[in-house]
Amino acid sequence: MTVFEVTLKTLTPVHIGDGDELRQDFDFAVRGGRTYRLNEEAVLESKEALLISDRGGQYPLPATLLKTDADFNTTSFFRYTLSGIPRSRKSDARVKSLIKDVYDCPYIPGSSLKGALRTALAWTGWNEVKPKLDRGAIGRSRSWAGQGLERKLFGPDPNRDLLRALRVSDLAGLTRAGEGMMLVNAQVLTRKSAGSPVELEAIRPEVALNGSITIDDVLFTSFAERELHFANREHWLRELMARAQKHSFARLVKLAEWYERGEGYEAIAKFYGQMLNAKIGANAALMQIGWGAGWDGKTLWTHLQTDPQLFEQLVNDFRMHKATRESPPRKPGDPFPRSKRTAMVVKDGAAKAAAPLGWVLVELKEKTHG
Repeated sequence: MTVFEVTLKTLTPVHIGDGDELRQDFDFAVRGGRTYRLNEEAVLESKEALLISDRGGQYPLPATLLKTDADFNTTSFFRYTLSGIPRSRKSDARVKSLIKDVYDCPYIPGSSLKGALRTALAWTGWNEVKPKLDRGAIGRSRSWAGQGLERKLFGPDPNRDLLRALRVSDLAGLTRAGEGMMLVNAQVLTRKSAGSPVELEAIRPEVALNGSITIDDVLFTSFAERELHFANREHWLRELMARAQKHSFARLVKLAEWYERGEGYEAIAKFYGQMLNAKIGANAALMQIGWGAGWDGKTLWTHLQTDPQLFEQLVNDFRMHKATRESPPRKPGDPFPRSKRTAMVVKDGAAKAAAPLGWVLVELKEKTHG
């Protein structure tokens, strides 16, 4: 086994959801520029005398039972607190919940990092394998689109998949409930406008998490090769960070260009310019993970766009083009996707693009034995 210690540092807010949505006044309260995640049981037990129904038979919501500074200074009433607040003040306004452990400490699942590495390996390995790209290779199922191409790149089935040899642990290290978290106001941007506001719990920038990556060397022995047949791609895993960085650099070039052409997105264009000029070590890579990574960060990206007519067929078949009635019809060669998900800063009631989501720096250090 070759084992690497992994350090992941967040560069922008990172959101990896747990599938839940938190509801304002039910699950959290807002006060003084902070969001308070409720311990509903403690609140209801302490405020039982206030649980009186109105004429319509409706009982007060948990957050409305907290009225004083003393209430908000009672730590037992809250699981954790976050800087930032949702833009909506309505009861039942939603916030996408961040994945956390049973102690409410955020972490990044190993599957999220491994998925991003798999995407980078597929993109960088494409020209070595040279899989045939046609409509049949993509398939008809949205859930399994491109599975035929993945099998050409990584192996014909899960038992003979190259990434069977790559094990990625969860990345953790935060020890207090809500530590390292923030609330993010996000929106979907086109080059000229912002829409679709979304509120997220996220790991804030400048947070370091730790884990491990293991390459199972046994699976590359001559004995294993008789069954697995992927030793000719062992170098993909040995070049893991270099390939991840190559993929990210190509994306950074395109992203910098996209934001430079947008209106009011100077802060993000500057960020991408800095990323392009960053000095990255040989055992490190910039990567984008989680919510906001976008279509180009989770697919075969440019390789699917080499045939403009075929790509337009895919866009149409899988209904990937989301547009309003006023949007002009797509034609082969048009940019795709046409929008990005971005963290916003709200000032004087107006939202301005502040930062992309999901960018991290991943560094590996081989673990010595002895």
